[in-house]
Amino acid sequence: MATRGSGWVVVLGVVTLVPLLAAAPAFKTKKVGQTVVLVGIGKSIHAYWREVELGMKSAAKKFKGCQIRWFVPSKEDVRAQVATLESYLAQGVDGIAIGPSNPAAVKGAVQKALKAGIPIVTFDTDAPDSGRLLYIGTDNYKAGYEAGKTMVKLLNGKGKVAICTGSLTALNSVQRMDGFKAALKGTAIQIVDTLNDNEDRAKALANAQAALQRHPDLSGFFGVYAFNGPACAQAVKMAGKVGKVKIVCFDTTAEHMQLIRQGLIDATIGQRPFMMGYRATEILYRMVTEGVDKVLKDLKMDKLPPEKRHLDTGIDVVTKANMDAYRRQLLKLGIPIQGW
Repeated sequence: MATRGSGWVVVLGVVTLVPLLAAAPAFKTKKVGQTVVLVGIGKSIHAYWREVELGMKSAAKKFKGCQIRWFVPSKEDVRAQVATLESYLAQGVDGIAIGPSNPAAVKGAVQKALKAGIPIVTFDTDAPDSGRLLYIGTDNYKAGYEAGKTMVKLLNGKGKVAICTGSLTALNSVQRMDGFKAALKGTAIQIVDTLNDNEDRAKALANAQAALQRHPDLSGFFGVYAFNGPACAQAVKMAGKVGKVKIVCFDTTAEHMQLIRQGLIDATIGQRPFMMGYRATEILYRMVTEGVDKVLKDLKMDKLPPEKRHLDTGIDVVTKANMDAYRRQLLKLGIPIQGW
């Protein structure tokens, strides 16, 4: 005989301490052709996030009835991200992709979305402990490691380097810096400063200038976010140290590519922001119209715990020597290029 009560199973009068499993969320589905509203939430107003938005809107054109709503705060703003996410949940949108500025801060809202049957994924930066269905974007530790290897080559394994970033909490920033530092182990390169600007362009420039003043013998800058490479390049140019201070950074906006061509940035790690937005839209739309379980199975992620589900969009190390070949590659893939 078995009875149920208070979350425990009683078998033949013996209490077996087996908690009853919580039911998995029941995700809402719609038929193909019905209106499907998908949301993208980025981290700041910048050309990088504009590419993510373009990717989402480009993919949406493939699906009848698919609509995209897009939000980014003017600069890194955790509260604005969370408030916007909560607002979209209240509106009952069909799917959400977010690049969380602070993984811990969005955890509650992500779990609320899942309980409401709204599929939610992360892109660009992850929140693996939130329960989100999967992460779409760069393997940021490996990307940081490649940036570090590039810096080691440029400096011949010795010198002082300052790190400039837009966040000390976002997981992509933390992982990039960890990977970068790992690549420097065993060399004579010393990290002398780690400076945060909260994705504020003016602060990014001020930080780079301060690093040059504090360390007159600085050999290099590692720019972690899209703002940082150009800000460091401007500071180095203003200080008359072009060629003396090497710059390795992230992203391939028109501004970055122009600075590489001018010899002000030595190398940049090209992410694939357009594809992050594109794939996020494809996957969310399919989850809404085909079911979450089917999509995860098709992606061969159904047997993985949520925190291990990662769709790597890849990276490219771009320099002056290979930037024209990189441009041809983007055009071949149908990715729009403007300004360079």
